[in-house]
Amino acid sequence: MSPRHARRSSAPETVRKGLLILAAVTAAYWTTWLEIRQDVWEGSYLGYFYVLLGLAAFAAAGIALRRGGELPIHDRQTDIIVGALGLGLAAAVIGLLVPRYRYQYELLHLDVLSAWLFLFSACVLLFGLRPVARFWPVWVFLLVASPTLYRLLMVTLGGDRTAAGVTMLLFAGVAAGIGAARTMFRGLVAALITLAVGGAGVLVIRTWFPAATIYVYQAVPSVLAIFVGCGVMYVAQRWGAPLKPLGRPLNPLTAAQSWSAVATVVVATALVAVIPIPEDYDKTFPVVPGLVIAHPPTLPPGWQLLEEVEFPWAQRYLGPQAHLVRRYIRAERGNPVWDKDSRRRRVVIDTVRADDEYTIHELPEFVLYRLPQPRISPPTFIDLGHGVTARLNIVLDDRRLLSWTWLSWNWAGAGGAERITLIAADNHLPDAEFPALQHTISGNIGNLLNQFLRGNAVVLDTHSHAVEADLEPKDQDMLTSLARAMVEMRAS
Repeated sequence: MSPRHARRSSAPETVRKGLLILAAVTAAYWTTWLEIRQDVWEGSYLGYFYVLLGLAAFAAAGIALRRGGELPIHDRQTDIIVGALGLGLAAAVIGLLVPRYRYQYELLHLDVLSAWLFLFSACVLLFGLRPVARFWPVWVFLLVASPTLYRLLMVTLGGDRTAAGVTMLLFAGVAAGIGAARTMFRGLVAALITLAVGGAGVLVIRTWFPAATIYVYQAVPSVLAIFVGCGVMYVAQRWGAPLKPLGRPLNPLTAAQSWSAVATVVVATALVAVIPIPEDYDKTFPVVPGLVIAHPPTLPPGWQLLEEVEFPWAQRYLGPQAHLVRRYIRAERGNPVWDKDSRRRRVVIDTVRADDEYTIHELPEFVLYRLPQPRISPPTFIDLGHGVTARLNIVLDDRRLLSWTWLSWNWAGAGGAERITLIAADNHLPDAEFPALQHTISGNIGNLLNQFLRGNAVVLDTHSHAVEADLEPKDQDMLTSLARAMVEMRAS
């Protein structure tokens, strides 16, 4: 086959297969992309997903331009086996793991991991394992650049929009290094150029356009920087020679056309597309008429304030306008219904307040607490009146043999939104221990990994009505009466 004929035959087929893969990934995960789009519209940092795809495209283009000769060796059976297994794994992740860890959905976004697996597997089926494996640095880059890592870096750098842009620049530097890495030195130079140009871009936006959205901070400097960085290295490599990228003939596709592979991708797309992402467990923020989000909220009659602590470090996690306040309260009189010895019960009230509801729910509630080995019961939903519904769980720490009744609800009103959490210890003594708030990002990541790896030992089936004997709510009546009194006072 002549080079000219190879160009004609391989280019259209490559485009057709690429469009099919793009359509399949879009259709299979349409709910995920709509969810992320809505989050971006609300000001979420998750818009970095779309920027990440652009950075990966630059890295992949660099690898493709420095391609070498390939032996015409191909095993179509291996492609089918690897691709089919990958598609099955992608379906298992979104169908089993995503609902299983719905409390950590915003941080983990395992459905995006499933999409990456689906994309890789579809490419293997249609293009072959050997050609796809040439781009292994790009696949590793997409896998490592997870929402958890992005948020870890963003919080470490300050947690604001500038930190989001700088974090995206770090990813852009890695992608530029991959794309220009004919040698390690060239890759390092490309990364440094990208970081320098992007840093200047972030500085310009922060100085002259401080009110720009977080997506602008993420997209504009990083995309511009990787374009300049990779462009400089491309021109330097071809200095004195034609700069046309496709000056050489395209290599013919080594994988033979397989209609069974196409059918496998289409069927997998249809099956994955009907798998729903979990309903957001804490995204409902009912707007309560007359509610004013103010600090501190008034305690209902019969309760007295013992101590109030505000945690300024919460602004790194939830934004500069957010507030996290813990209050220790105690009943003014004992109640034999709540304690057989009529001891005056203590309750902790943790209040997260922000300008908008998304700022609150992007960080899962249970990740905020230092719970080394938690076990969480299925939720019980309680109507508190005024359109507010609370979620009640029993939380056990198996390491320290402690347990708490946990009731929380969300609402919004004039001035912003709140998440209020009431915690009662099953130990009714005055020195009863309450869960401590986790103020380090490494601790939060440790909690997240602990909960993720322990599986069923941590969170029971969230749709099951069966509750273990040690997970039966003991302080439901007390917390429910307190919560309803608070809602009634605030809403009226």
